[in-house]
Amino acid sequence: MSGPLLDLTPTDPRLAGILGDSHRRFQTLVDEAQAKAAAFYEKTLGRRATIEQVIDEIFAAVEREGDAAVSRYVLAFDGAALPAERLRVGAAEIAAATARTSAPIRAAIDQAVRQVAEYQRKLLPRGFGEDLSQPLGVRWLPVDSAGAYVPGGAAGTLPLFSSVIMNLVPAKVAGVPRTVLVTPPRKDGSIADEVLAAAAAVGVDEVYRIGGIPAIAALAVGTPACPQVDTIVGPGNIFVTLAKRRAYGRVNLDMLAGPSEVLVIADATADPRFVASDLLSQAEHDVLAMCILLVVGEGIADAVQAEVARQLAALPDERRRVASESVLRFGRLVRCPDIATAARISNQVAPEHLELLVADPKAALPLIRNAGAVFVGPWSPEPIGDYLAGPSHTLPTGGGARRWSGIGTDTFMKRSSIINLDQTGFRAMAQAGMAMARAEGLEAHARSIEVRL
Repeated sequence: MSGPLLDLTPTDPRLAGILGDSHRRFQTLVDEAQAKAAAFYEKTLGRRATIEQVIDEIFAAVEREGDAAVSRYVLAFDGAALPAERLRVGAAEIAAATARTSAPIRAAIDQAVRQVAEYQRKLLPRGFGEDLSQPLGVRWLPVDSAGAYVPGGAAGTLPLFSSVIMNLVPAKVAGVPRTVLVTPPRKDGSIADEVLAAAAAVGVDEVYRIGGIPAIAALAVGTPACPQVDTIVGPGNIFVTLAKRRAYGRVNLDMLAGPSEVLVIADATADPRFVASDLLSQAEHDVLAMCILLVVGEGIADAVQAEVARQLAALPDERRRVASESVLRFGRLVRCPDIATAARISNQVAPEHLELLVADPKAALPLIRNAGAVFVGPWSPEPIGDYLAGPSHTLPTGGGARRWSGIGTDTFMKRSSIINLDQTGFRAMAQAGMAMARAEGLEAHARSIEVRL
């Protein structure tokens, strides 16, 4: 049966587009964005330019001019006229926004903060030998400051306030002394009430109305109004992601993420309605989002195809438009002979989100090696992970799960080794140390050991 999802077999060459090197997939996104960027920059900056050229220009301008440059680019890109003294959102504005936020949303935010904090506390890395009771040890400490980017959608229409929680609660649990939120303003300079209410619930220390490349430049370079941070995290479009790449070295990063992805492994026991709704929950994010279904067994594939078509038609207009294009471009259905084949393909894709909707998930899970997050069974849909479950929803995309993990408390921490030898321990290593130093031609190293003998 034909349907919205491109129907393939495991050996179909068209499957190659969702497999393989994450760098190649990331570059494809960059190339698509470059074509649109030239016209956008001609409109906003009065000249055609590549994304990289504009990133270099903005970073240089922020270094040279500080807040004046940030304000100029906020006006150009977001249409908001904000002098330096208005870039930071004041405590009174945050309190007023929180008061205006509906009680159900405030309750949901509070529940999410509790859930995420409880989970993240379990991820805290443990040191040893910090009391100098052992010859060797390690000490984990938080970075001094962390900044999170939270997208707002076009003209502030999609304020992703859940990202405030998912990016900065782990930083708070890690003990970061200074947490910073940057998010694009609307044309009138305002920020969505829900975003500010989430910032208040998390206990964010500073909030700035700066979006896109200027936001990343401000966090990485630092200005009088917005001092530099040590680590930058958070999702964003390709402009934000490339700006983060430019910032690396000045600051640490979580990852270079791209459009959202979900991969579902389903057998005949899965409910087609659940499968279709979970696929579309990611497709509605972005026309570049990817939804993949790997089916094992008879009947489920055709049933899901029919459900995807039915549920697509029932979405609100704008979400239907986005999801339909996403499914058309990046929706895939692969008919697999067994769970092992599905797991092999999934590991090649290394998806951001992986759902296991199969009869025996305990047997399937050990076969999975590469996934940002794994959602097991019919009652663990990916959107629950987006909002409430506990793990951060900021996860590696584009095959990055082969190499990276999602945000956790350790994202905001660094470790210092402790070497605390006594004379006996030192002497046990001294001869080998001198031999290695002299073999490398480093005589002063050898003598530093030798003088103690």
